[in-house]
Order: sequence, then C-alpha cells, then structure tokens
Amino acid sequence: MPDGDLAETETADANAYEATDWWKADLYEYDDSFSLTSYEAAAQEPETITTTTASTTDATEETVTTTITTFEEPAITAKHTITAEPNSVVFYTSGFGHGVGMSQNGANFYAKYDGLTYDQILQLYFPGTRLVQTGTPESETMTIRGKTDTVVNTLAQIVNNEMGPTFSTEALKAQAVAAYTFYLYNGHGAGMICKSKPAKKIVDAVRSVLGVVVYYNNKPALTMFSASSAGCTASCKDIFYQDLPYLRSHPVKHDESSDPHFNSTKVYSVTQLKARLEKVYKVKLTGTPYDWMKLEYGDGGYVSYVTIGGKVRVKGNDFRYAMGLKSPKFEFVYQQGEKAPKTAVVTTEPAVYSDPGATHASIAVKYTTTTTTTTTAATTKTASASSETSGTP
Repeated sequence: MPDGDLAETETADANAYEATDWWKADLYEYDDSFSLTSYEAAAQEPETITTTTASTTDATEETVTTTITTFEEPAITAKHTITAEPNSVVFYTSGFGHGVGMSQNGANFYAKYDGLTYDQILQLYFPGTRLVQTGTPESETMTIRGKTDTVVNTLAQIVNNEMGPTFSTEALKAQAVAAYTFYLYNGHGAGMICKSKPAKKIVDAVRSVLGVVVYYNNKPALTMFSASSAGCTASCKDIFYQDLPYLRSHPVKHDESSDPHFNSTKVYSVTQLKARLEKVYKVKLTGTPYDWMKLEYGDGGYVSYVTIGGKVRVKGNDFRYAMGLKSPKFEFVYQQGEKAPKTAVVTTEPAVYSDPGATHASIAVKYTTTTTTTTTAATTKTASASSETSGTP
C-alpha cells in the first residue's frame, strides 16, 4: 500500500508534543489478585533519612562514612499458564506503563537491594542530567487539579499516590524530585494526582529533598515515570514524539521481580479482535490478524507504531490503550484455524516468600555496605552526607 494511503492519527512534529499526553500505570489500580499490598508492608519502622548538602573543605581532611543496608532480592519462583484456544490471538506484554524514564518499582528495588541513593536512582533513569538545589522555600505553592497548597504538602500527597509509605525512603525521595521537576517542566501538574493523608515517612522524605530539581541544559528536564519498565526503559521518541538524550532506551534491572504485572497476556477470539479494530479505527479488515496489524519496533523492543488494515498508522502506546494492554512492549501470536492445537502460555507471578506474612520491608538483612571517602584538598567543594535525622519535621 503506498505511503500516501496511510492515515496518521497523530502528527510527528516534536513541537506539537504535549506532556499532558503521558500516562503512568497507577500502582493503586492493581486488581485484588495482584495488589501490591499483598507483598508490601502496610507499615514499617521509621527509616533514618540522610540529607545531602554542599560543604566546603579548607585545607583539611574530611572523612565521610555512609552505611547502606540492603536486602536479599526475592526470586520469581511461581509460574502459571493460560490456554489459548484455536482461532484466537494472544498478546504478550512486558512491563506496566509507558516505560519512559523512571520505573517506580525498579527505583524501589534499586534502593532496597542495591543500596542506591535517590540521586543515584535519578542519574540511572535520567542519564546526562544533573541535580540542582534551587532553594525552594516550604511556603512556595503548587496547584494540582485546581487545588493549591504548599510545595511540601502537595508533593507529599503526589508521592503518596504514586508510591505510598511502603516504598524505600530513597525511592520516595527520587519520586518527589521527579514529580517536582515534571511540574516545573510543564508549568502545571499535568497528569499527577494527590492522595490525602500522606504518612510522616513520606513528608520527611519530601522535606529532605525540597528544592532539588533534575536539570538538563540549564532548565528542568522532562522527568517521566511509570510503574515498571520491561527489562529496559523506552525511548521517548518511540512512545511519544520528542527525542531527548536523557530519555533514550537503556537496560535496567529489578522490574520483573518487583512488579507482578511485568509479564501479562491478553487473549482475543478472532471475531472479537476484528470487531474491536474495525470499531476503533474505522477500517474494513480482510485476511488474517497478521494482515490486520503490522508492528514497527523501536528501541528496546517497544512498539513504536502499528498499522491497522494497511490504512491507519498509530503510535504503539495508543494502540495498547485501545487493546487493553499494560505496556507498549508487546507482540502477538495468531492461533490459526479451528483445529489448531491449544497452546499453553506461561506467564510469571509475583515473587513467593517462604513466610506468607513476609514483606519486602521485613526480609532479613543480607549484607551491609560501608563506604568511606577521605578528601584532602585546599578549598575543595564536596557533596557530603552532612546530617542524619530520624525524620522529625
């Protein structure tokens, strides 16, 4: 089919990109069988919060010791299967959410199991950016969905909705910085939602990074986030339109063990699929499902475009919405013919703990890493852990 016959449903002009188009998988949308609360603590002991500030060493020797306690990461040991009936189409999906930028579950596990601090987490997911302390006062206000409150109260409520108190303190801090930076980038809180009554742990985490912003080229970066990546992050240009150096695909870990929705399947009968595609995209389909959907893959295996019926070309991320898939990283298989054998499709389940009541927060400590840094220099500016607090306001 000539290119001229393709109908683009979206413009490819990067300048037309609206940050309001982004979407993240709400962790609280998980259904009962895969609820995050089934394997995360509803409450836990307060964590010590380390506040990082800039200090100056003047011809003196300064020793900074940081102790990071990490946990043993649970393995995914359970599997389950579904049966794909003959004359059906099976979509296989990895990850949950658009996959661009920071993985929230991944950030949590990087903190718990690798001992990464919030700044290391942000550097990992937004490479090439830098953190800038803007000196934001607590009295500054933010407006989200028509409600105005102080920056601390607003960010604490956003973090409460995005992650919740069971997440690691360092992950909460990374989320607070990402949310504030995203707000500054857009000039408003596009897509973000507040959840009232954040725990003291969240408020303390927000206060400890108040004013810290992710910068690129001397201005706030587009710090997008979603529930979990799919073995690697997605490139923004493939999921949306902008091609940003710090939002390009790169390998990450932990997502499969941190998110019970990492691997998922969705099965349609051929009749159901044909009816849905024709209704959504206003096309007349002939042939087989392999003729109906042509996938174009972008970086990291994420679907950048889908052409339906040879006539309509849409972004893969928009297609996954229409089809009810959890991520734009997907593929499909057509179980052809009425006499085709049934196929067992294997998908992963959440990690299984030996103690049914165990949680990520209460897993026994495996090891503790102590890092000692000694600096001797005249008038050397260093970043150091200058104070440790119990998280009191």
